[in-house]
Amino acid sequence: MKLIKLEALGFKSFAEPITLRFDGGVVGIVGPNGSGKSNINDAIRWVLGEQSSKELRGDTMEDVIFSGSKTVQPMNKAQVTLTFDNRDRLCSIDTDLVVISRLLERGKGTNEYFLNGEKCRHKDIKVLAMETGIGKSSLAIISQGTVSDIANSNDEDRRLIFEEAAGVSKYKLRRAESERKLINSESSLKTVETIVKELEKQLIPLKTKAEKALKYKAMFDELKTVEIGYLAHEIESNTELYEQLNNELEGVQETKDSYSREIETIKEQIHQKRESLKELNSKISKANGKKEGIESLLKNMEDSVNEERIRRNLIISGQSIVSEQERIQAIILELQTWESKEKYLQESLTESENKRKETEDKIKLAEQQVNETNRKINELSARLHKLNGRLEHLKQKLRHDTNLSRGTASIVQNKVLFKGYIGLVSELFSVPREYTIAIETILKHASQNIVVQNQDVAIKGIEYLKKNESGRATFIPLSSLKPKFVRDDYLMIAKNHRSFVGIASELVSIDERHQILNDYLLGNILIVKDIQSAAELSKTLENRYMIVSLDGNVIRTGGIMVGGEAEISNILGIQAHIDELNAEKPGLENVLHQLRKSLSNYEQTIKNDRVMFSNYDSRVMTTLSELKSAQNKITKFKTDISLSKEHNKDFNISDSSLSEDKIAELRRDLSVVKYDIQSNLAIKESVEADLNVLDEQKDKLVELSNALNTSFFEKTNLFNKTQNKLEKHKERLGEHYQLTLEYAKEHFPLTISLSQAREIVKELRREIDQLGSVDLNSIEELNEVQKRYDEHVANKDEVYQAIEILKQAIDELDKKITMRLTNIVDDVNQEMHKVFSSMFGGGTAKVEFVDPKNILESGISIFAQPPGKSIKNLKLFSGGEKSLIAISLLFAILRARPLPLCILDEVEAALDEANVVRFAEYLQELKSKTQFLVITHRPGTMSRVDAIIGATMQTRGVTSVFSVKLDDAKKLIDKENHSN
Repeated sequence: MKLIKLEALGFKSFAEPITLRFDGGVVGIVGPNGSGKSNINDAIRWVLGEQSSKELRGDTMEDVIFSGSKTVQPMNKAQVTLTFDNRDRLCSIDTDLVVISRLLERGKGTNEYFLNGEKCRHKDIKVLAMETGIGKSSLAIISQGTVSDIANSNDEDRRLIFEEAAGVSKYKLRRAESERKLINSESSLKTVETIVKELEKQLIPLKTKAEKALKYKAMFDELKTVEIGYLAHEIESNTELYEQLNNELEGVQETKDSYSREIETIKEQIHQKRESLKELNSKISKANGKKEGIESLLKNMEDSVNEERIRRNLIISGQSIVSEQERIQAIILELQTWESKEKYLQESLTESENKRKETEDKIKLAEQQVNETNRKINELSARLHKLNGRLEHLKQKLRHDTNLSRGTASIVQNKVLFKGYIGLVSELFSVPREYTIAIETILKHASQNIVVQNQDVAIKGIEYLKKNESGRATFIPLSSLKPKFVRDDYLMIAKNHRSFVGIASELVSIDERHQILNDYLLGNILIVKDIQSAAELSKTLENRYMIVSLDGNVIRTGGIMVGGEAEISNILGIQAHIDELNAEKPGLENVLHQLRKSLSNYEQTIKNDRVMFSNYDSRVMTTLSELKSAQNKITKFKTDISLSKEHNKDFNISDSSLSEDKIAELRRDLSVVKYDIQSNLAIKESVEADLNVLDEQKDKLVELSNALNTSFFEKTNLFNKTQNKLEKHKERLGEHYQLTLEYAKEHFPLTISLSQAREIVKELRREIDQLGSVDLNSIEELNEVQKRYDEHVANKDEVYQAIEILKQAIDELDKKITMRLTNIVDDVNQEMHKVFSSMFGGGTAKVEFVDPKNILESGISIFAQPPGKSIKNLKLFSGGEKSLIAISLLFAILRARPLPLCILDEVEAALDEANVVRFAEYLQELKSKTQFLVITHRPGTMSRVDAIIGATMQTRGVTSVFSVKLDDAKKLIDKENHSN
């Protein structure tokens, strides 16, 4: 592979396009100092990938672009192209010509590379240079400095020349990369092993927690399946029962109303019958009186007929008339007595009837009050039952949502062991419902913290958890807390904001003994209405305080904002609801107690009034009987008086007036009266019979009504219980399981009996409660940790295998490097003797490893024995000898490992003329395998090259190149020497 052409434009001093053709084996590049001949070397190095501007004798890479002169404008780009003959296919590109170009434009700062006209990468050029041996780090470019380095460097630095010659650079790079990877891999292995051990520690408790969680989940899934089926069946059956009871209650109410109407009707009938009976008794009483009068008159008349004669004889004396008048006067006096008694009895009867009616009205009113009180008791009992159900549901939900960590649950369950235990943070605060989201957002991470009196209690709790391996918990000792507050000036600003709600600590309630906890957790936190207001206020307060909106968005101190959908368990909200219900419950229970007490009083009043009613009723009947007797007496006395007056009137009547006609008439009157009496007695008996029937009907209806009231009360209780049960089941199905009845019926059919389902649910709940606190996240956490563990174990194995592979690779590379270095030293030693003898006119030289046992790190020494001298180390020779020995070494290396191209940049500058000639002549021996470009100003070299390229600056700052003859070259040299 030979370099056949170089083209450049804008590179350094090449302001005009140049084209250099390299035809011979040894081409000399000559010209005065400063003519730009070394720029040809720089151009070749630049195209082959040189990245160091210092190596190209500049400060920045743009310094390679022609910067202009007094007569020539600066150029904006530099471009150099090398063309190689690749017919020997030393380069892996399958073309006879390989063309490499590099372009740099001013201001862009990026280089462009081209290979056979196609754009490529810098890496592609480096690979090509390395595989052909013409790279910047090889022996393809040798300068005077290179010779000096070989001559004067220590053994370790000199080793680099041999490594380059041996071609081990790529192996060393690969070895360095492998070592870097090995170090990284070993570091990674330690890290992975540490992680694996840590994950193993995490897995042990996590497996326990996850097993518990899986057990809980399995039981919960079974509970869910059975309970949903049970709930669906219960809801359906209870709905039917609810509707049935509702219909029955409506029917019972209608029946009750019907009974009440019938009772009122019967009572009205009883009243009418009693009025009729009263009227009949009056008629019968009067008739009896009239009957007794007629009977008495009839008897008297019959007696008068027999005594007619006697009385006739006595008439004269007047004795009988006086006696009869006296009797009438006595009867009148007795009549007046009985009339007074009748009046008294009549008044007494009216009073008793009025009191009886009043008592009856009181009984009716009391019965209405009893019914109304029963209704209120039923409603209140149902409400209280519903409240208790709601309370129990909320308590269950609170227990479920709280989901204490293992450590916290352990302390709470054994709190009796810790004197000074106060409670969980979430239990100590009472929060109005409108503030629960904001307060719970603030206390979210502290809600499960355990509040204790002092540090001693906290230490005791921590030691307990550690001893029993019960997890971890956070303790808040009240004695260690200090209140937090908002500075007065900032607080004044906050209070004047339109959306300011208050300081969090002032919006909650807490036992005054624990006020320090409130001040510590909430004393310096502000509550506002919305996030926009929070942002405004936070900015005004210079982001000094946490501000929380009512819907749970937060601006922390420093201005960090946290918001979106509120992710809270609403524990405080549930607790607030429980507190409200607990506050409401005693009032309802007290009202219920008062109602039951009133009901008892009403029932006792009814009982007492019924006794009074019975007494008044008996008194009325007794008074009626007495009144009847008195009226009979009055009627009798009036009849006696009437008859006696008639008798006295007719006493002087003739005996003919006392005829049988009068007696017959009286007898007829008596028969009529008796008939009237019998008729009225029959009617009275019928009325009394009707009255008895009506009383029995009323009593039966009252009894039925009372029984119906009892049934109504029982059905109402059952209805309320069914309603509460139905609502509770619907609420659990809807809120807890988020399911509709139709979906539950379709997807969770109950395949066992209700009693079995009830027992299974009860048993599963008991078993779930026995599990205590469960961390459901532990399942996912275990899977994640197990996955990470498995990945890291696999990674550990992979890293371990990679380490072994890297070690093997390094061993292989070490063997290759050792073998190649050994070979190059052996090959160079074989050539060194020949080259040295030729260059020195005899003698010998050799190279040796300083430490043959450690070839990978050993330096390389050079020993030489010029003719007539003893062998000694290179460092002991003079400067000129050192340079010649170094050149001899380079030639030996080129003989051992020929390169397609070698650029020699004034390497013979330190040699005397005789040695320059030897140097130039030896190049002719090597040119068959290596193409030489020799930059020189030594005549001895110029005279022995195959072709010469001259460099000069006809225009200041601009290099021109041309071919010259040897004579012309000598003239240039002479001119240069003369100028020097």
